[in-house]
Amino acid sequence: MKRFIYILSLTFGLGLFASCEDDKSEMISEDGYSVDRLFMPMFRCDNNTNKGDTDPYNCQVINTNSVHLRWYGVKDAVGYEVKYALMPNVTSGLASDWENPANILETFILGPDELDLVIENLQYNTDYRFAIRALSEKGEGHHSKWYGYGSGREWADYLGLKTEPRYNIPEVLVFNNIQKNSFRVNLEMDASVWEKDTTIAKNFEINDKNEFVAHTLVVKPSATNPDALVDAKWSEYKLTAEDFERGYIDITGLSENSVYTIDVKHDNVAVYWDAIYNTGVIRTDGTPGEPILIKHFVDPKDTIPAAVTYNACRIDTILSNYNSDGSLAEGTIFYLEGGKNYYLINNVSLCKGLTLATNPADVAKGLKATVFMGGIDEVGGSPRTMNFMFGRQPQSGELGGINIKSLIFENINFDCPLATNYGDGKATGNYFINMYSNGMAVTLQSFEMRGCAIQRAVRGFIRVQGANRKQFEKVIIEDNIFYNCGFYDNNGRGYAWIAGDGSNARSNIYTDFIVRSNTFYDSPRTCFFTDNGKSLAWGDDIHYFITLENNTFVNFSTRSSGRKIFDLRYLPGGSKLVCKKNLFVQTKAAEDTRNLYLEGIDVREIYGSGLAEFDIADNYVTLFEQEGAEKTGFTAAGFDAKKNAPGKWAEYDTEGSEWIYVPNGKEELPLKTGATPIKATDLMVSPNPEKFEGDPDQHERSTESLFKGLKYKSGVNHEIVTEGIGDDEWWN
Repeated sequence: MKRFIYILSLTFGLGLFASCEDDKSEMISEDGYSVDRLFMPMFRCDNNTNKGDTDPYNCQVINTNSVHLRWYGVKDAVGYEVKYALMPNVTSGLASDWENPANILETFILGPDELDLVIENLQYNTDYRFAIRALSEKGEGHHSKWYGYGSGREWADYLGLKTEPRYNIPEVLVFNNIQKNSFRVNLEMDASVWEKDTTIAKNFEINDKNEFVAHTLVVKPSATNPDALVDAKWSEYKLTAEDFERGYIDITGLSENSVYTIDVKHDNVAVYWDAIYNTGVIRTDGTPGEPILIKHFVDPKDTIPAAVTYNACRIDTILSNYNSDGSLAEGTIFYLEGGKNYYLINNVSLCKGLTLATNPADVAKGLKATVFMGGIDEVGGSPRTMNFMFGRQPQSGELGGINIKSLIFENINFDCPLATNYGDGKATGNYFINMYSNGMAVTLQSFEMRGCAIQRAVRGFIRVQGANRKQFEKVIIEDNIFYNCGFYDNNGRGYAWIAGDGSNARSNIYTDFIVRSNTFYDSPRTCFFTDNGKSLAWGDDIHYFITLENNTFVNFSTRSSGRKIFDLRYLPGGSKLVCKKNLFVQTKAAEDTRNLYLEGIDVREIYGSGLAEFDIADNYVTLFEQEGAEKTGFTAAGFDAKKNAPGKWAEYDTEGSEWIYVPNGKEELPLKTGATPIKATDLMVSPNPEKFEGDPDQHERSTESLFKGLKYKSGVNHEIVTEGIGDDEWWN
């Protein structure tokens, strides 16, 4: 059981023991401690035992969401002080964060013979960090140093534990009609929707009407804005029969542009984290003001000296502070100055909708801003690289999801100059946008990127992860160019261009996913689209609708075989994949010895209704030389393959005189070459990747060279040109 052990007498009480006045001449070290301070205790963990879970006294998570802490005793200690916090609040490891009372969840004072502590009923699926010090009878200055203030990089001086995920939770709270001072909570108590999940009935009470049982609604301001207004009646609102009959409650009297957490709970369940259903985290509307121009300024005394070297203005603090700034409404537009450099030196959580774009007036002059995703300095001999992050990690009291409006990026060049790939000896693990493994569930209205150039995102482009739900209503990736990315390992993998996690049957980032008029140049990945190859118990409301149209792929993941465009092994029934007018360019110089693999699709089963649509037509490929022979088409896993591909399901309905599964007909599945196949070097000015010293399969190309080299040659009258195939960036 959780033990609050305040057994020490007042003589040694909360004042952290009486100070010593009798030794005025004691020696004090530079860090403010007496030279006779106590030794620092240590939590028992693999960092200092090297035994991992084989150590029976290891600090560990027990019973899913409790922790058992154990530590080494210290001679002459009269007690121990233990405290803990949510990892995001103290991730810096700085004393200023650990000693901020607002960040500490609980503090325990234990006796000198107490060498362990059980803390029960913590939040599920949550990262915690713990700190401990030994207490001296002489008081402050003589107590030991704190063990646990490390940032995680100081592996020998910190303890972090993550509680296990909660059992499956029915989503009985659904939110809509979000206004400036109110929102609607819909009560969806029908348990029949969840009958496919047999674990639900074991953990939640269901009444004789086949409805989930709940008694109290709790609304409170999020920790991000604790002073936001909320009527006292919502703090413990007792639900009525009329509320359930109506099916919703309108929560009123709230502050604009503020975040609230909403729970509905079963009053007869003692532990709060087991009493609640799904938690909602809702931001009320506000009125976005005029766009904010982030003026370019380089501080000659910047704490990041590389900022001066790269003539770059820091923006990660501005974007991070925006998340909690109640004066700026969601949907705020931030403009950057065209032709100027900006940089991130920390990951940026995107949990509040925004637009980040180059000032349109500068774009009209042909100027775009550049944002360095880190990659301008090194720590410990390795480049410090950064990512944007979908959503954020939970704060105290948050066990649900957040709703985010649109995240929009327009007309920006993104780069990470010092990022390294496998051919450099060690690859950096940077993405454009990633997600924390313990990130909150996210409902995202849209993710949009237009007119951008992205290079040196080595590990991946878009990645979600973790056990919590991710629901993306719309994604649009249009008119961008991606180059010098990928090559994370020897096989050219890393994560997919678009990496779903496949860990939650309620998740769907592919609800309406459009990739149109982009170029992907010589940047190997595991695949393009994936949901991590998982077979899940999807509900009838989960479908994928993916559009891949008018894109140009130059050497799509050629480094090794098995790299597919669509790696969606188990499709939810009712899904639709659109793949039209894409151009696949396979090309290399005569002295380039690498293979030119090109693989298309891996779809093995269609779940639910068993029906899906593969709207495939007019995809072209250039002629290329492989193993001494001229080839066209996929080297494996073509769209027309008889196994794990649309060709497997292509059926002709003689009664209806139409194709099912493949509406454009079976003949449209293979890649086309035109009447006369054409080599890339006859179509484009200079498409071949440029080599440089090092790995013979490693390529990098300058921006200026690439934009000139991919232009179509004048006078070419091939179907690729006349039919408007691929990215129109290169047509003129």
